[in-house]
Amino acid sequence: LHRWLSRPDCSLAIQECKFLFDSTYAPKSAGTLTILHAQLKFNRIVYSRASTHVGNSQVFYYSQGDRLSSPVPGSIQHIYATPTGELVFAVHKLLPRHDQSIDPFAMYPHFPAKMYLSSSSSHLENVKVSWVVSHFARWAVLSDTVVILSLSHVSTI
Repeated sequence: LHRWLSRPDCSLAIQECKFLFDSTYAPKSAGTLTILHAQLKFNRIVYSRASTHVGNSQVFYYSQGDRLSSPVPGSIQHIYATPTGELVFAVHKLLPRHDQSIDPFAMYPHFPAKMYLSSSSSHLENVKVSWVVSHFARWAVLSDTVVILSLSHVSTI
C-alpha cells in the first residue's frame, strides 16, 4: 500500500489520502532516536557490551576525553549511535583502591599492572570511541580486589 501511494503517477486525490494516512499512522518521534548495538568493530578492534562479551567490554579510556590525565579502566554497558551517527559507549568506571601505598607491581616497570576494587561506579559515563586507548585483562586476586593490565597494541600486523 505504501509503495502504491508513493508512486509518481499516483492521482492528486490519492496523494491527499497518502498525506492523511502518513500523518495519522506514521510513527511519532519521542525526541532523539538512539540506536543500540551489541558490539562494534572500530579500527579493526571489536568492542562489546558486557552482557554480550565481558572481555571485549573491558576498556581503558580517557575520562571526559582528557588526554592529559591517565586512562582509567571501565566496562562497556551499552553501545549506541547518536542521531548524528557518532558512536558512544556507556561505561561503568572501575573504582580505585584507597590503599594505593602498597603496590606489588611498582617494581616491574615493563608490567604495567595496577590494583582496583572489583566493584565499579554506579554512574554510567558516556565515552566516545575515539577516547578508548585499549582493552585490558582483569584478574580477581581477592574478593574485593582485581589486577588490571592494559592490552595496548604493540603491532599493527
